Amino acid sequence: MLSGKRKLILLVIALLVVVGIIFSMKKSSHNKSDSNQNNIESDVVLLNKSEVYTVLKESIEDTLNITGDLSAKEQTIISAEVDAKVLKVLISEGQSVKKGDVLAMLDAGDLSQDVLQQQAQVAAAQSQLELNKQKMNTQQALLKQGFISQISYDELVANYKSALQNYNAQLAMLKRSQNQLSNTKIVAPFDGVVYQKSIDAGQFVQKNTKLFSIANINQLEIKSAVPSDKISAIELNESVVFKVEDNSAIYNGHVARINPVSEPGTRSYMVYIDVDNPNGALKPGQFVQGSIVLSKLLEQNVVDCDAIFVKDNTYAMMINSSNIVNKQNVKVLLKNKSTDKCALGGINVGAKLIANSVLTVKDGDKVSLMNY
Repeated sequence: MLSGKRKLILLVIALLVVVGIIFSMKKSSHNKSDSNQNNIESDVVLLNKSEVYTVLKESIEDTLNITGDLSAKEQTIISAEVDAKVLKVLISEGQSVKKGDVLAMLDAGDLSQDVLQQQAQVAAAQSQLELNKQKMNTQQALLKQGFISQISYDELVANYKSALQNYNAQLAMLKRSQNQLSNTKIVAPFDGVVYQKSIDAGQFVQKNTKLFSIANINQLEIKSAVPSDKISAIELNESVVFKVEDNSAIYNGHVARINPVSEPGTRSYMVYIDVDNPNGALKPGQFVQGSIVLSKLLEQNVVDCDAIFVKDNTYAMMINSSNIVNKQNVKVLLKNKSTDKCALGGINVGAKLIANSVLTVKDGDKVSLMNY
């Protein structure tokens, strides 16, 4: 028989063996669980949130960027029509004027005399014409009665025609003198602003001397050169939005004219854009940056164009509510080349689409979004 002490030692050894077996089984089970967890995690594709785009409901435009300069649509140089001395200058540079406002007065002394003399010439010619007409009518009755010869009557007719020609000539000369006289009063041809004054009182000016420059700044236009590969996309009356230098305000205009002939030495075509400027906020000469709205769609499903894949067809890689990737065929309805936004058909608002730069994700993959 074993002693009590020996039995105790054997019992302790047996307990240690049992504990070792149990610990070994638990460790094995834990390692297997960790292995399974690692396998599960290795099946999930990690994505940065910056690689995922959300489809939004908004309007979208297709635009063409332009640059150009503002200029007055209606402007002119006023020149002297007669040789004369400047008596008064009634306007200053930068001053607004209305059509018909007097800008300056030239000396009309000699021209006034010419008008008076010509009026006298017209009156004399008119009297002679009426006398010759009366003689011709009287002699016509005598001709019918045989009291005068045909030759005598023909002479009266010739005198009447000569008097009529003289009267018309004197009348034309009177109108010319009156026009010359009216040219001593320099008036504004339209509403606008005098942006240049070239004369002063007391100065003698000759015909064709530049007096004033005037522009209507209520109606401006933008002249913009458009490359030949883009000119066909532009149509008349299309909307234009633009900004001017040192000004954050947005202004509007519309395409008024398109020159069908390219600019000499270039492959660009000039496009003319009308701009209303009733309050004078815009100034001729300002540099313009803007865009022509080629087409516009309201309330569309819009996303960055980087979310679109193009291979055999056009599709997007969409993440569903279970974080599973689904390949979804889509149709690009409109693209804004300036903002690189696309309106899509075949996709719903709120959908999350993976960027086309991510090439490691396949249809059916499970993904997880990270903030790194």
